[in-house]
Amino acid sequence: MDTSLGRIRLSEQIEEAILGAITSGEYPAGSKLPSERALMEMFDVGRPSVKEALLMLERKGFVRLKRGIAPIVAEPTPQGAMDVIGDMVRAMLPHATRRSEFYDLRIMLETAAVMEAARTCSDDYIEALKASHAACCNATGKANEFRDADQEFHSCLISTQNNSVLTALHGALIDWGLYNPEQGPEVEKIHARVIAQHEAILTAICDRDPAKASDALRSHLLTRKDAKTQDKDTDT
Repeated sequence: MDTSLGRIRLSEQIEEAILGAITSGEYPAGSKLPSERALMEMFDVGRPSVKEALLMLERKGFVRLKRGIAPIVAEPTPQGAMDVIGDMVRAMLPHATRRSEFYDLRIMLETAAVMEAARTCSDDYIEALKASHAACCNATGKANEFRDADQEFHSCLISTQNNSVLTALHGALIDWGLYNPEQGPEVEKIHARVIAQHEAILTAICDRDPAKASDALRSHLLTRKDAKTQDKDTDT
């Protein structure tokens, strides 16, 4: 590990040096970094600079910190990357344009997924999708249960790709708030319309029709995007 320091903040230099050692393989995932005291001696700095550097690395998902134990190098994962940027994304979502852009990203991801599903999905996948659809039908009129079933249906659409990055990004978009359940006094009618839209997506996939699946998915998600935009415009 290079322990020479330049002119930027000490903590940032220490973070950069440790990160370089991690990414180079000097400290592989699961291994322990030198203790705080050892790092202080290696860099010839005080504890605050070392502690701040380690906290920055923890926030970025590169190390795990636990009192009394040397820092442990974490395994980089797609989900870890989503966790790192989550707070920044959430801070952008109140801005109507940014929210619209992130929602468009969700539409693009799901559109590509259903088109590929219509081309290549297995019978087992179709059965799983049918089960998710049935769960939505059974939850009609129950807001919380229907929300969970609806999210599972969309997660199932993504799962056919067996792509951990895609799964993590799509899941993060939902967690960040890019899920806009339609609200209103006639909840059963709203749920019935959503179920009909799900049915159209499912039918297109079963028919092995990528274009039809894409159109059905986009129509479904754009319905709520437009409603959300109107809600935001009204609020502002």
